[in-house]
Amino acid sequence: MCLLAGTLGAQPIQVERSDGSRLTVDNYSEHLATAFVFLSSRSPETRHAVATIRALNDRTRRRGIVFAGIFPNPAESGEEMVRFCQTSGFVFPCYRDPTRTATRNLGATVTPEVFLLDSGAKIIYQGNVQGLEKAVDDVISKRPVSVASTAASGTPIDRPGPPLPFEDSHGSLTYSSELIFQTIPGVPVHHASSIAEAPNGDLLVTWYGGSYESADDEALFIARRRKGERTWERPQMLLRNPAAPVGNAVVFTDQRGRIWIVWGRMEARQPLIAHTGWERTRLLYRVSEDNGHTWSEDKLFPMDTAGCLPRNLPIQLATGELVLPLSDERNNRDLSFFVITRDAGATWVRSENVPNAQSQGEQPAVAQRQDGSLLAFLRTGPRLLQTESFDRGMTWSPAKVTDFKNPDAAISLRALRNGNLLLAWNNQERGRSPLHIARSTDGGKTWSEPLQLESNPGEYSYPSIFQSSDGLIHLIYTYRRYSIKHVVFNEDWLFRFERPD
Repeated sequence: MCLLAGTLGAQPIQVERSDGSRLTVDNYSEHLATAFVFLSSRSPETRHAVATIRALNDRTRRRGIVFAGIFPNPAESGEEMVRFCQTSGFVFPCYRDPTRTATRNLGATVTPEVFLLDSGAKIIYQGNVQGLEKAVDDVISKRPVSVASTAASGTPIDRPGPPLPFEDSHGSLTYSSELIFQTIPGVPVHHASSIAEAPNGDLLVTWYGGSYESADDEALFIARRRKGERTWERPQMLLRNPAAPVGNAVVFTDQRGRIWIVWGRMEARQPLIAHTGWERTRLLYRVSEDNGHTWSEDKLFPMDTAGCLPRNLPIQLATGELVLPLSDERNNRDLSFFVITRDAGATWVRSENVPNAQSQGEQPAVAQRQDGSLLAFLRTGPRLLQTESFDRGMTWSPAKVTDFKNPDAAISLRALRNGNLLLAWNNQERGRSPLHIARSTDGGKTWSEPLQLESNPGEYSYPSIFQSSDGLIHLIYTYRRYSIKHVVFNEDWLFRFERPD
């Protein structure tokens, strides 16, 4: 028998908890109103109504309105019910009605369908979820319910349909962080890290370290985290040349699965003032065919690279080309360009320089958008510059000033496999703390509010973003120049800040 609005419930509502124990719901007088919502995880209409139900409950649960979900399909187990409620973000009790006692008592016929009872157990609204919002507002305002009860539309309770796949609207978080090393004896200062995944799944990180930046004891180091492990092996020194110290280096995997390190050799005459000599560099490279355990001899990069340095990771385009960002440090002009290989480094071609009237903007960071075009940001202060390419990196649009602040510190840009973009940088005009990260879901047209990764005093700089084969996102950066920090997280961690509670 259907109970029309304005009538009294003939008997208390009998339901079943997820563990099979019974419950009698008869505490109407303890609440301003009680909303029984008939639901089914197998009903498309129920799933479409989830966001509205969740939002209405969140808005009214501290104002005397109690929601209770009732699942009348006996084929839906308690486990299935709980999983659906959890993934939907419901923070109200939900019960089963496998015998359909409550269903018959209230007269429910479809899911979703709502019955709103006042403190005297009188049904004051019956119908769809949309009408419930107005009815609840009337109750809270101590007004007679003005919205008329209606016949709800949805999935018939006696024909619930087959199980549907679950989609967790609140996701799950993955996050961990650690210093790659505590100290390296005799090497106090560390900077400019780069990260890659070897073909066997190991993670490799390179950086330079020494007494100070551009010191003659500067050396290139590498650390390995084996696949499936949580700790990093002891860093190994790859090369050291007091007569021509190592500068910036990048590590990456080419189209054949070989690991490359491209690095800048500082060739300025010594003695050098600290933090200088970058304009007198030349690129060299080495290759490993055994996951970075052994390396070829260092060779000069196969084109004129006088004054050039790498900084950011290359990207492999959907069409197969590998695009490596570089900058020319000579004459304080900071030219940005790219070198491109289609044959795993056998030959390289150089792009045109990024047009820039101010001759500023170095260490470009590049990502490919879903339409195939390339987006790049250039390091400079007080704002980052932006440029685009529509011919796979050979020519670039004139650099234009963005709204992103920058204290003339390195940046990192990465396209995730789902097409979303991540940008890590110091989003302020002075100082290298805080360190920020932001996400774009529309190819860089708009960006999320920057999230602070580090905000304590000190230097947190030169970020490098990488997505490993398991989909996790890795971020490494200089940690106060004492060490290199590694952070790993999933994309949910960037924008899901609290679960319903």
